[in-house]
Parts: sequence; C-alpha cells; structure tokens
Amino acid sequence: MSSHDIQSHIKVYRNVFYALLAFTVLTVAVSYIPFEEYTFLPFSPIFWILFVGLSIACVKGYLVSAYFMHLNDESSTIYYTLLASVLFLFVLLFMPMSWRSSGESHSSEHEQYVDTDNYVKFYEPKHHNEEDH
Repeated sequence: MSSHDIQSHIKVYRNVFYALLAFTVLTVAVSYIPFEEYTFLPFSPIFWILFVGLSIACVKGYLVSAYFMHLNDESSTIYYTLLASVLFLFVLLFMPMSWRSSGESHSSEHEQYVDTDNYVKFYEPKHHNEEDH
C-alpha cells in the first residue's frame, strides 16, 4: 500500500468520526425538543420521539458498520439481511399500537394500563423492639 492510499483511508475514517460526533450532538439536541407541545403532528409524541431517535441511531449504525466494519465491500446479500432486520424492527415497533387499537374497538370499558397495586400487596415490615433480642 502506498502512502497516498493510507492517507485516503485515514481521511475517510476521520470524516466518519466527525459525522458520528455530529450525529451524537444531534441526538442530544433532539432529546430537548418538547414533542408533546406539537399537537399538529399526526401521531403521538412517543412515536415521534422513537422515530427521530431511531432514525439518527440507524444512520450512526450504518456509518459504523459500513466504514469501520468494512461492510461496504460485501456482497448484496448483506444488504438484504439488513433490510429484513429493519423491516422486522418496524413490525415489532408497530405491533403494540395495533394491539391497543384492536383492544379499544372490542370493549367500551377498555382499561389501557393496569395498576401494579392490584397485583402486589404491600406489607409493612415488622419492627423489632430491644426486648425481642
């Protein structure tokens, strides 16, 4: 390998490092956005928090896997596997939303969340006196 080839690889790694730093700063900045106040958005605030956070994480994951793990040079099979795993992730993310909407349509008295106090009984601890010892 010539000196020019090594320098070009180092430049790519440095640029990927700077991009990862920028996306990390973006992740922290997005965590301060009050999505609850934006009522004009079509879905719930939790959806947008997860969507934006996971989108940034996917870009960062792509940068790490493509350049640091050298997956850019792999065959196209790796991309199909990656696409299948991303689709499976979205199926798992949207599955609870479909359960909630189907449960609300079947019952008019649908209780969305169950309080844990209905299942766990709290007992006061027994206090020991000095005479008991």
